[in-house]
Amino acid sequence: MTPISRAELERRFVIAMHKVTPAQRDIFLSVRFDDASYEELAERHGITVEEVMNALARALLIWSRCLHARFPHLVWPWW
Repeated sequence: MTPISRAELERRFVIAMHKVTPAQRDIFLSVRFDDASYEELAERHGITVEEVMNALARALLIWSRCLHARFPHLVWPWW
Protein backbone atom coordinates (compact mmCIF):
# COMPACT_ATOMS: atom_id res chain seq x y z
CA MET A 1 0.00 0.00 0.00
CA THR A 2 1.14 3.48 -0.80
CA PRO A 3 1.33 5.86 2.17
CA ILE A 4 -1.17 8.72 2.05
CA SER A 5 -0.73 12.28 3.25
CA ARG A 6 -2.34 13.63 6.40
CA ALA A 7 -4.58 15.82 4.24
CA GLU A 8 -5.75 12.79 2.26
CA LEU A 9 -6.30 10.85 5.48
CA GLU A 10 -8.45 13.67 6.83
CA ARG A 11 -10.37 13.89 3.55
CA ARG A 12 -11.11 10.18 3.66
CA PHE A 13 -12.20 10.45 7.29
CA VAL A 14 -14.68 13.19 6.36
CA ILE A 15 -16.00 11.02 3.52
CA ALA A 16 -16.42 8.08 5.90
CA MET A 17 -18.23 10.19 8.50
CA HIS A 18 -20.71 11.34 5.84
CA LYS A 19 -21.45 7.74 4.88
CA VAL A 20 -22.48 6.50 8.33
CA THR A 21 -25.75 7.24 10.09
CA PRO A 22 -25.83 10.06 12.65
CA ALA A 23 -26.07 7.50 15.48
CA GLN A 24 -23.12 5.50 14.13
CA ARG A 25 -21.12 8.71 13.78
CA ASP A 26 -21.91 9.82 17.34
CA ILE A 27 -21.04 6.39 18.75
CA PHE A 28 -17.79 6.15 16.78
CA LEU A 29 -16.65 9.66 17.73
CA SER A 30 -17.73 9.27 21.36
CA VAL A 31 -15.84 6.02 21.78
CA ARG A 32 -12.76 7.29 19.95
CA PHE A 33 -12.44 10.82 21.27
CA ASP A 34 -14.59 11.07 24.43
CA ASP A 35 -13.76 7.65 25.90
CA ALA A 36 -17.50 7.02 26.35
CA SER A 37 -18.57 3.60 27.59
CA TYR A 38 -20.90 1.35 25.63
CA GLU A 39 -23.36 1.51 28.53
CA GLU A 40 -23.38 5.31 28.47
CA LEU A 41 -23.93 5.35 24.71
CA ALA A 42 -26.68 2.74 24.93
CA GLU A 43 -28.52 4.92 27.43
CA ARG A 44 -27.94 8.07 25.36
CA HIS A 45 -29.35 6.48 22.21
CA GLY A 46 -32.04 4.34 23.85
CA ILE A 47 -30.57 1.11 22.51
CA THR A 48 -28.84 -1.97 23.91
CA VAL A 49 -25.11 -2.34 24.45
CA GLU A 50 -25.11 -4.95 21.66
CA GLU A 51 -26.65 -2.41 19.28
CA VAL A 52 -23.96 0.11 20.29
CA MET A 53 -21.31 -2.49 19.48
CA ASN A 54 -22.95 -3.18 16.10
CA ALA A 55 -23.14 0.54 15.28
CA LEU A 56 -19.48 0.97 16.18
CA ALA A 57 -18.51 -2.04 14.07
CA ARG A 58 -20.40 -0.68 11.06
CA ALA A 59 -18.78 2.75 11.44
CA LEU A 60 -15.35 1.12 11.67
CA LEU A 61 -16.09 -0.94 8.57
CA ILE A 62 -17.01 2.16 6.56
CA TRP A 63 -13.95 4.02 7.87
CA SER A 64 -11.75 1.07 6.89
CA ARG A 65 -13.28 0.89 3.41
CA CYS A 66 -12.77 4.61 2.85
CA LEU A 67 -9.25 4.53 4.23
CA HIS A 68 -8.14 1.66 1.99
CA ALA A 69 -10.26 2.34 -1.09
CA ARG A 70 -8.64 3.53 -4.26
CA PHE A 71 -11.63 5.84 -4.79
CA PRO A 72 -13.12 6.39 -1.29
CA HIS A 73 -15.93 8.63 -2.53
CA LEU A 74 -17.39 5.57 -4.30
CA VAL A 75 -17.54 3.44 -1.14
CA TRP A 76 -21.09 3.07 0.12
CA PRO A 77 -22.53 1.10 3.03
CA TRP A 78 -24.03 -2.15 1.79
CA TRP A 79 -26.92 -2.31 4.27
